[in-house]
Parts: sequence; structure tokens; C-alpha cells
Amino acid sequence: MRLLAGPLIEQHSSVLKRISLTFGHILSHLGDFARTHILPGWAERTTILLVMQTADKRLSMTFGKDAFTLFRKNLVSRPDADCNIPSHLHIGHEITRNFAGKMNGIPAGTITEGLINVPMTAHILGGTPIGLTAEDGVVDLDCQVHHYPGLFVVDGSIVPANPGVNPSLTITALAEYAMSRIPTNAELEVPG
Repeated sequence: MRLLAGPLIEQHSSVLKRISLTFGHILSHLGDFARTHILPGWAERTTILLVMQTADKRLSMTFGKDAFTLFRKNLVSRPDADCNIPSHLHIGHEITRNFAGKMNGIPAGTITEGLINVPMTAHILGGTPIGLTAEDGVVDLDCQVHHYPGLFVVDGSIVPANPGVNPSLTITALAEYAMSRIPTNAELEVPG
């Protein structure tokens, strides 16, 4: 996790400006950089704040090549033209700076946001819609993949939208529901 952190840089459209601000901040605060990236005990003295929103924002994920995969085939994300995820949320930066000030801490953001204006998420949701038929969705109301009996999806991909809070309990509830829909051995036995 520590390698994903970087200085909390305000929004700038120029990548060169972001890179110069990031490295300038690191060089002018070498002690902070050592405490956040080099010295042991990082996890014991770190508090991570997550900013979550309920706004309809999304990206698409495909199997492809780009600079981040070193031009080898891998999972690649692409921004959605209509509902792109913002890399900078002003309220998140403000709360992070205020919290760090009260705790005598070092405010940080994600390195991808600071350097190249790319947002990061800890919770990738959706992509496996629920529908009554294969034309309407990937899984049915039992979370079973259409036309693949016995194959159930029980992860965050069946969560239809961002709940605006940590989705772990929503995912757990959906998984418990899906498990309750799996027939028992007794139910599968054919009388004969």
C-alpha cells in the first residue's frame, strides 16, 4: 500500500506540471518521504481515508495492451466518455489535509492521481448484470450464469451500482443469498 501513496497534489491538467510538483514536493520534504516510503512501521502510523461517492461514474476494463502493462496483454482500464471517474475530489483533499493537520500527520494521495491524473479505486464493482434472461444479464435471479447450470457469481461484479459505502457487507449479503439458492444434494436427487 505504501508504494501507492504520493504527495497530495492539487488538480492540474498538465502531466508535466503534475510530475514536477510531485517530485518537487518529495525533494523538499525528504523526511516525510522517508517516513511514508522507507522507514519501518508504516502500517502502525498510517490512517487511510477513503472517499466514496454515489455518483454514477464508471470505467471499462478489457484485456489489452498499454504503457502500464509494458505493452503486454493484461487487464486494462479505459475511461467512460459519459461518466468518467474524476481523479480529484476537492472535498476529499480538504478533509485529508484537515485530518492530517489535527493528527500532526502527512497528507497523501494516490501516486497515480498526483503524477498522471488517473484515479484509483479499491472496490471494482459491476460488470456482471443480473437479468431474467441471457439477453438482459449475465446471471439470473439466483446469481447463476445463464446457460451454465451450477456456475454462480458471488463477488462484487454482481453489485449493480456504487452503494457509496464500503461494499463488503453488500457483497457478503449477495454471496449469502446466492449460496442459499444452490440446491442441496437432496433436492438434486431424482426419485426413482
